[in-house]
Amino acid sequence: MNCSIGIDIGTTSTIGTILNTKNNKIIFQSSRPVKLFAKKSGWAEEDPNQWWSNTLAILNDIGTFSKHKKLKLNSIGVTGMLPALVILDKKNKVIRNSIQQSDSRTEKELKTIFKQKKQKEKFIKTTHCGVNQQLIAPKVLWLKKNEPHNYNQINKILGSYDYINYKLSGVFNIEHNWALESGLMEFKTKKFTKNLLQLGKINKSWMSQISSSEKIIGRLKNSIAKKTNLPKNIPIISGCADHIVSAFVAGVKDSGDVLLKFGGAGDIMISSKIPFKDTRLFNDFHIIPGLFMPNGCMASSGSLLNWFIEIINYKSNNLNHKKLDNLIKKKKNLRTTCTILPYFLGEKTPIHDTNAKGTIVGLTLNHSIEDLWIAFLESICFAFKHHIDVLKENNIKINKIYASDGGSKSNVWMQMMSDIIQMNISIVDGHYGSSQGAAFLAAKSMDLYQSYDEVNLLSKKNNLIKFQKKNLHYYKKKYYIFRKLYKSLYNIYPEFNGLLE
Repeated sequence: MNCSIGIDIGTTSTIGTILNTKNNKIIFQSSRPVKLFAKKSGWAEEDPNQWWSNTLAILNDIGTFSKHKKLKLNSIGVTGMLPALVILDKKNKVIRNSIQQSDSRTEKELKTIFKQKKQKEKFIKTTHCGVNQQLIAPKVLWLKKNEPHNYNQINKILGSYDYINYKLSGVFNIEHNWALESGLMEFKTKKFTKNLLQLGKINKSWMSQISSSEKIIGRLKNSIAKKTNLPKNIPIISGCADHIVSAFVAGVKDSGDVLLKFGGAGDIMISSKIPFKDTRLFNDFHIIPGLFMPNGCMASSGSLLNWFIEIINYKSNNLNHKKLDNLIKKKKNLRTTCTILPYFLGEKTPIHDTNAKGTIVGLTLNHSIEDLWIAFLESICFAFKHHIDVLKENNIKINKIYASDGGSKSNVWMQMMSDIIQMNISIVDGHYGSSQGAAFLAAKSMDLYQSYDEVNLLSKKNNLIKFQKKNLHYYKKKYYIFRKLYKSLYNIYPEFNGLLE
């Protein structure tokens, strides 16, 4: 039985998957939790050593299972978040915790690098990358200023799954979407350039070769195979960005296909024939060669709802997402004057504002817990609509809308989403996420799949949410308030910074 392995280096957990390429089903999964460190406000760090120990444990689970079932494991694909920053010393040991893509400590460094408008314009034109908190150069510059002892030890710079690939194969490689979103790669030549590296005082020797996602970069080291009960010399591919491959495996492959991903964060991805130049969103390479995948990421989606439930359960009766959904279903209509800006972790796309704050406006003594739940759900829908508006402003035609992950299981929320964007939404079933996509891509690199179209075999779209017009006027007016509210508060948000220091 031919099978491939997918490993996902996720923000909250490491996940391993075995894909049976004969029947296109996931036949085994194993996971381990990951700890996020936030030593200061705006910081987000993780320990790459934990990613690796998790990976070893998961591969051992996979090896044991495959040996028992007599599986033929043919390839490994690793996916993960980007562009996380991992730094290694001359002995190829991790120097410090990774600085995650969601980390926002580099505001000063960004201003230093791009103090002149011409510098910013040239950077955007050269990289096809916006000026935002995810860039690698300001993070390395921050290390030089604040942790010179760590900066002086740097010998290699890698991303999350690039690091795991190195540990598996002994090969240094950087997948091209990490290179693109890092802001260190010239888009035209697909190379790290001296001028871009110099922005962060980065030595070119610290960087590695750039490879497309499906390229085989090496094979599993014998020592790792022995530790994990896996066969020797399993091919390992360059890997892939988690949000890109997750969208791909959900069915986003034709130009105009869109995925709304309702996870802890909120992601939106669209397949496009042309690169996206509006810096309000990110520009990435599609899994399919020749296509691009413009995308956006909201700092909080499901995590915001989880926070709200935790708060209200302090003195309540074990309310959860389903119970709250059932409560609002009993209301005459899903309307409320309460309005929320969901920027409880600042916001990434499309506003790129680390100063933004979660904001609740319009409350009265007549409002109930149901009103607040409606407003929270609406706020995330409005934030997704803001992204869709950016796409439309750039003449990007949207053909199909898919929705996946935990939030997509809420029919009331998905109906709200459909009505707000005025389009039907197909709910993705049987979607195992990024690890499944990484396994497919690894198998494709070994010609176990002949076409990228065969990814459609991995997930189903059984539930279609149809756009209803009954709340159209209300949502139009509410969305107008939503957008206007942020503009009104933009200059006030920074006043909160340092308030408790």
